[in-house]
Amino acid sequence: MSSIKKNDTVKVISGSNKGKTGKVILVLTDANRVKVSGVNIGKRHEKPSRTNQAGGIVEKEMSIAISNVMVVDSKTGIPTRIRRKREQGKPSVRVSVKSGTVLD
Repeated sequence: MSSIKKNDTVKVISGSNKGKTGKVILVLTDANRVKVSGVNIGKRHEKPSRTNQAGGIVEKEMSIAISNVMVVDSKTGIPTRIRRKREQGKPSVRVSVKSGTVLD
């Protein structure tokens, strides 16, 4: 199970897009990859369709390895690791290691 979820703000920590931040669009759990808005933009050739009448070359976000991103803590704005915290009788929540704030 991944600690990164859709709509999390993440920062790329390695690779050609190192240092860029964006919001997670899609998490591919079986492949351990994520798609982040504005990061790792690639060009794809698309056939004409109802949604894209002209077709042609389209720029879109490509997936990157989930190990290459870290969740950005909303309180401090710094990338952080994530822990699961469980209290008696309550579901577990994601907690920032650096600040201790709940991320959900």
